[in-house]
Amino acid sequence: MLKKFFIFFLIAAVAMTGMVSMLIKDIDAGAESYNRKHPAYTAPVSEGDASLFAEGKTLYTSLFHDIKLAKKYIYIQFFIIRNDKISREFLSLLQKKAEAGVEVRLSVDAIGGSDMTRKMIKELEMSGVLFVKSRPLSPRHIFYRLNHRNHRKIAVVDGNVSYIGGFNIGEEYLGNNPKFGYWRDYHVRLTGSGSAYMAEQFLKDWNEDTGQNIRLRSTDSGAYSGYGHEKYELVFSTGDDLEQKMVQWINRSASHIMIATPYFIPTDALMKALEDSLNRGVKVELLIPDKPDYWFTKPPSYPMTKKLLEKGAIIYLYRKGFFHGKVMVIDGKFADIGTANWDKRSVYLNDEANCLFYSGPIVSEIKKELQKDFSSSRILTKDMYHDIPFWERILERTPEWIYELF
Repeated sequence: MLKKFFIFFLIAAVAMTGMVSMLIKDIDAGAESYNRKHPAYTAPVSEGDASLFAEGKTLYTSLFHDIKLAKKYIYIQFFIIRNDKISREFLSLLQKKAEAGVEVRLSVDAIGGSDMTRKMIKELEMSGVLFVKSRPLSPRHIFYRLNHRNHRKIAVVDGNVSYIGGFNIGEEYLGNNPKFGYWRDYHVRLTGSGSAYMAEQFLKDWNEDTGQNIRLRSTDSGAYSGYGHEKYELVFSTGDDLEQKMVQWINRSASHIMIATPYFIPTDALMKALEDSLNRGVKVELLIPDKPDYWFTKPPSYPMTKKLLEKGAIIYLYRKGFFHGKVMVIDGKFADIGTANWDKRSVYLNDEANCLFYSGPIVSEIKKELQKDFSSSRILTKDMYHDIPFWERILERTPEWIYELF
């Protein structure tokens, strides 16, 4: 009996090893093929104004207002759109604009948008809304296609106004989900020439998903005077060179780095950049949620946070609710805000969108909001690791290939 069990276990282990090897090879091959055809794109520096939103209610009020004012087109991409009250209000608004003759294109990630029913989609299309599920599954490089998600959350209205950040559409982002409670996130509203670049990226994604060849007309770029209080740059990454850009930003730091992210499982290159900064005497402050949204996402970060603590970093555990923002401020002069998390999915697999600000009032405002978030947190200490449950200690040793995917 024992011999049979051993043989069964050996066969299962060999089969599992083969499956893992096949999965990793498929993902690597798919990523290499996709990135070669879709290199990361950094738009020219734009000038305009920016408004910061850290709560869902104020963001939705602003976004819905701009949608109501649309006269030519509305392009929107979200990773998640729920089937709930606020989502139906959002979709109903898009339907009304489409029925009024406005060109409305809505894209949602094929997996992130799984809450959207066939009935919801049919009602959108019947009203004239052009709809697509982004990055659908395909037999070719099936494991890569499963893990390669369109994680962008962008919106463009008439080429004059655009939005980018961490919020999706759903009641939880208003703080109405008891599991999460208060929801904290970072999103910005932009004016200026950058809105046209965002519209162009939206159409690139649209064409990729539909096989169409829709181009932005010169008359769709919006009218802009060329004046604004902010200089900003849009970065659209595809798992190609986001890591390299982030390392460059960190390496330029002189005195202070502030990072806030819901998931902190950085690559080796990003960890080295942070450690080198600490060794140079740069103050590094990191904020992550005290309570994660998924139980398995926190333990793999323990080796990294331990190492940073030993080097002198200050790590905050956000306690007011759930923190979902993706933001970094360097030396009080540069800010990065967008959709990319500090994990390998965002760096190597997902389609992401980030906005870089160079000085200006918005950088000071983002820094001020982060300081508020620090005050709503407790500081992580080495002693806290002594109280980690046994099952978390097991997950702390999660193989890299697993947390790269989950």
